[in-house]
Amino acid sequence: MKALFEKILTDEGSSFLTRYVALPYFDAPLHYHPEYELTFIVKGQGKRFVGDSVFNFKAGDLVLLGSNLPHFWRSERLTKNEEDLHEAIVIQFSTSFVDNVLQALPECKSIVALLNLAKSGIWFAETYAPAVRKVFETEGLNRLLALIEALAQLAASTDYQLLASEGFNIKPDETENERMRKILEYTLENFQQDISLDSIAGIANLTVPSFCRYFKARTGKTYVYFLNEIRLSNARKLLIDNELDISQICIECGFQNLSHFHRIFKSQTGLTPLAYRRRFG
Repeated sequence: MKALFEKILTDEGSSFLTRYVALPYFDAPLHYHPEYELTFIVKGQGKRFVGDSVFNFKAGDLVLLGSNLPHFWRSERLTKNEEDLHEAIVIQFSTSFVDNVLQALPECKSIVALLNLAKSGIWFAETYAPAVRKVFETEGLNRLLALIEALAQLAASTDYQLLASEGFNIKPDETENERMRKILEYTLENFQQDISLDSIAGIANLTVPSFCRYFKARTGKTYVYFLNEIRLSNARKLLIDNELDISQICIECGFQNLSHFHRIFKSQTGLTPLAYRRRFG
């Protein structure tokens, strides 16, 4: 799960790329690319990592990613049948397409505003399957128009959620650094467990004080705050979508005791876990 740079090659005769992905499971490593990306999950389930957010995904999940935002999807097996596939439609388009085409058209003002928001990643609650499928299934000029129409529909949506936290700002050249890759890899693999500063500093091959300065300089936040954001992203999803009681969710998300979980949750959301579940569940 290393944050790797991905080179995107557009389709011949097209200004952007469309792909239909069908795999036994999604297992791409943590990666980023300059292109914007629209990913629609046709079939499958698992966990989605975007920036410092961790959420479950399932069929119908639609996410718009901004340029150079680290991300990956990790599947859970659908059934014991090895022939079952996870499937997704992926659409990727360049920053030059946005700068030179969309920004030049006054009619696309709302789309440009949407893409500016996408620097944090955006999840859409409504289903836009027909619009996304049309982009994939058409060709030539009609495909370009279908993309603009799909983005226009998303720009008009009021039912969406920003994913990465506002302060998340790991830059691509820093993400590619081997040390930062190891930190992210270890954190995303182990956030449900107890991660001490000694252990994560050891992964980075730094002393604890040096590690704390290093991480704060590159992310704009402390490591403990970053780790808690990942845990709370998972906790919020479980509170809404899961029937686990709050003490079980506390343990599932890596918090060591219930009072600490309540305190951290309320400090970052303004609500207790129970109040959050009652409001959004």
